[in-house]
Amino acid sequence: MTTRVTPPTLNPKAAVPVLLFSFVFCLVIDNGFKTMTGPMAAGLGIDSNTASLQASLAGVIIGIGAVVYAALADSISIRKLMIAGVGLIVVGSLIGFFFSGSWPMVLAGRLIQTTGLAAAETLYVIYVRKHLSEADQKTYLGFSTAAFQSGLLIGALTSGIISTYISWTAMFLVPLVLVLTVPFLIKHVPEDEAIEGHLDALGLFLIAVFAASLTMYIQAFNWLWLIPAILGIIAFALHVAKAKAPLVTPEFFKNGRYVWAIILVFIVYSTQLGFIFMLPFAAQDLHGLAQDRAAMLMIPGYVCAILVGIFSGKIGKVLSSRTTIYMALASITGSLVIGAIGIHISLALLIFAIVLFASGFALIYAPLVNTALSNIVPERAGIAIGFYNLIINIAIPLGIAYTAKLQAMELSYNTVLWVLAAVAAVGSVIYIVSDRVMAAHEEPTLEGVPA
Repeated sequence: MTTRVTPPTLNPKAAVPVLLFSFVFCLVIDNGFKTMTGPMAAGLGIDSNTASLQASLAGVIIGIGAVVYAALADSISIRKLMIAGVGLIVVGSLIGFFFSGSWPMVLAGRLIQTTGLAAAETLYVIYVRKHLSEADQKTYLGFSTAAFQSGLLIGALTSGIISTYISWTAMFLVPLVLVLTVPFLIKHVPEDEAIEGHLDALGLFLIAVFAASLTMYIQAFNWLWLIPAILGIIAFALHVAKAKAPLVTPEFFKNGRYVWAIILVFIVYSTQLGFIFMLPFAAQDLHGLAQDRAAMLMIPGYVCAILVGIFSGKIGKVLSSRTTIYMALASITGSLVIGAIGIHISLALLIFAIVLFASGFALIYAPLVNTALSNIVPERAGIAIGFYNLIINIAIPLGIAYTAKLQAMELSYNTVLWVLAAVAAVGSVIYIVSDRVMAAHEEPTLEGVPA
């Protein structure tokens, strides 16, 4: 495959600031809306379970969009894709704002908006990997880990302030700031040479059918939604087995390390935003905190998570991948147990739980990816990471959906957290058992693999 050529008149690093800003800003918008469900439900007169669709279905689109933009970046320049993404964000945001009295139009606006948000969240990483030296990649990709955690925090704070002091509808106007980035994108992002690319549109469509149908089933528990979900995953399996150039090849699913890592993230990552989605409701009902003050409960946790992301390289020099993964799983599961015990008792215990929770997720990503790819040849690593991230982006909205459903069933908040803790514990046990079984048959084991 032909490599890209960057025009010599442009310094590749000059594009990093505008792409990184767009990346972080889109994360802020996406996560801001995910914690805006309560005010949105109240404003539209719908239940929070229904309103959660704007977060859960948007999460599915982020996952699918990441793979689509990654594939399109082989044949269309990153500059053009970014500008197209900004256009979709603007159109979706304006629809959501001007038709904010109609739930179907608000949902449509959110989904169109999210189709654009997925561009910045994907193309920054692709640009860094394609245009910067290997030494610079370590620095700038490290920024993406910290950016993800800061996007969660700033998004929650922004939505809390706007919904409390202005109106939830004003959140649709915030993304319009991205229009200001267009001149900088044109000036600094190179117009790459086009090369032939391949997009497994059918495979992505089948994954989308499965993920969206499963989300709708969990949101409504309407058994009819299980039909397209089951048909979608069966059709995807047949497609992978028979297609000439599928999204992933059958060899991926014969690799135990990769398969069990995917199963782990599908189960455990479903709790990641389930807890955060529930937090504003619990803080208001149990402790009388408005949305803006509830968002502030997350500040210590995500500051710690940002620091863990920044220093993850140094942590990996001290601890093996296995030890780091086990510590992270214990932190995630333990934090949910602490939350379940203490959410009614003390805000201090809740904040401590959030610190452990956010830090656990910041700690697990790099060593788990390292372990999952340990038996995959380098030329297939990009596709493997893309599918891995797609599974994460399917799991997260599913977690939002089942958490919203549990709340709609009027279960107590500590009961919901016990369910989330059980989900994390089951995923952890499955992975640990499979890991020990595989380690017994591997030579050498992964004990010495750095995180």
